[in-house]
Amino acid sequence: MTFQPMAIGRLTTKFLWHCIFSGLVTTRMILLRQSTSGGLVKMQYQAMSPTGVAILGAVVTLTPGSSTVDIDLERGEIVLHLLDLSKAEESLAAIRRDFEMDLRTLFPKVET
Repeated sequence: MTFQPMAIGRLTTKFLWHCIFSGLVTTRMILLRQSTSGGLVKMQYQAMSPTGVAILGAVVTLTPGSSTVDIDLERGEIVLHLLDLSKAEESLAAIRRDFEMDLRTLFPKVET
């Protein structure tokens, strides 16, 4: 990991915001008994080290409404379970926009 204070700060801030916002959305869905159709989706991720991919999977799992099911390093994809599949594209775009870029900065893929 390279020390990048700006990337660390952005990642931390975005993660905390997602936890709060997703927590409120998930709580609302539960309290209002909104029916959702949850399920699995695959998300391609951009090149980063295995450590960065593992942290991406952990960040997604710690954010309410989504869980990492599997990480395939060979294919460069993560299998996610989303609580609401109707917003899958929106959720995947948010993961890419808010987490992937900074994790790629902190954990670049090292060619062997």
